[in-house]
Amino acid sequence: MTLMTREDVLRELELLPVWQLKAPLLSVQGVPALKPAHINATESVTLLSQVIEPVIEPVIEPVIEPVIEPVIEPAPLDSVVVEAVAIVAPFRLLISDDVSMAFALDSTSGDAHDTETLLSNMLKAININCRIDIAEATVATLVEHDVKLVVVMGDAAAHSLMGQLQTIDDWRSIQSANPIYYQKLPVVITYHPAFLLKNTAYKAKAWVDLCAAKRILQGL
Repeated sequence: MTLMTREDVLRELELLPVWQLKAPLLSVQGVPALKPAHINATESVTLLSQVIEPVIEPVIEPVIEPVIEPVIEPAPLDSVVVEAVAIVAPFRLLISDDVSMAFALDSTSGDAHDTETLLSNMLKAININCRIDIAEATVATLVEHDVKLVVVMGDAAAHSLMGQLQTIDDWRSIQSANPIYYQKLPVVITYHPAFLLKNTAYKAKAWVDLCAAKRILQGL
């Protein structure tokens, strides 16, 4: 007699195949949950075919607009204007007896006596005598006198009158190319007598400037 296994016995009783569920099915959209014992192979396929898969809507993340800050470009260097502040200081003003020529000078520094002696000799050399001597004059003071030409001695006096700070050498270079005017008044810029006392080699240049002033005055 051949022994039959448990599987052979179940097959003979037409109980195979056996469908078993370890956990009960959950109810889906009105379909009640069934116990594992009530479910056979056909029923399980039918129930599974009735399960409607949930619709998963895509998650739309909010679009964050980037904040674009305006770009401020620096102004071109050639468009930037730098205004120099002129330091206007009083100057000494000498006016010739015939009121044809005026001399604007820096304040006297160093040996005042030697400076005055050299200044007097320079005026005599061009046949100019000045009796009007104003210690602290301004541009307004110069305008009050109807002179025909002004000789400026020293860079400080030139700055006060012309409103531009440059060296005497620069001024001489400019006036050698083109005449300089202050409100239609011819101007000749040269060295101060105090400077010439310390730099005697420049006396010849100062003499050239004084002669140029005389020629300009004679042509007016």
